[in-house]
Amino acid sequence: MRDHRALLLRQARFHSERRQDAEDALGDACLQFLLRFQGGSDDDARRWMLVVVKRCAWGIARQRRERRAVVEEVPAERRGAGPGVVPVSEGRGPEELVEAGEEVAAFAGALATLKTDERRAVMLLALGHTYAEIGARYGWTRSKVNRSLADGRARLRGLLGEGGENS
Repeated sequence: MRDHRALLLRQARFHSERRQDAEDALGDACLQFLLRFQGGSDDDARRWMLVVVKRCAWGIARQRRERRAVVEEVPAERRGAGPGVVPVSEGRGPEELVEAGEEVAAFAGALATLKTDERRAVMLLALGHTYAEIGARYGWTRSKVNRSLADGRARLRGLLGEGGENS
């Protein structure tokens, strides 16, 4: 995936309203890839990621529009037109930031519980390495790479309470 980052980011930017939203969509898609992708060829992985990046970008854009609609319902004098009134921010609110931090902490904790080979394989795949590159790096066979990734993903799904279905 490392070689396809530019393509995936272009896909995210095309379907996003802001550059930061595209980066967020790509990050969300990478996390979903780690948790849900069931393996296959590099082409399968690329196509899967293109679809998931697009869906993540749409989701982020929809959330932003919903927040904007709520802001527009607030009378102008309460949106910052009057003295001492703080304008409503379009960025993530404190609750969303706390929730995102909790998700990251849960994921980091789950990664720490993986076996060494599983963690190595999952992290390298997330960084964009191919199955062949992972195998070459550690001297593993293709089946060892597949087994490490499958076990690591299954363990992550179990620890994070994720379902096993593809999105």
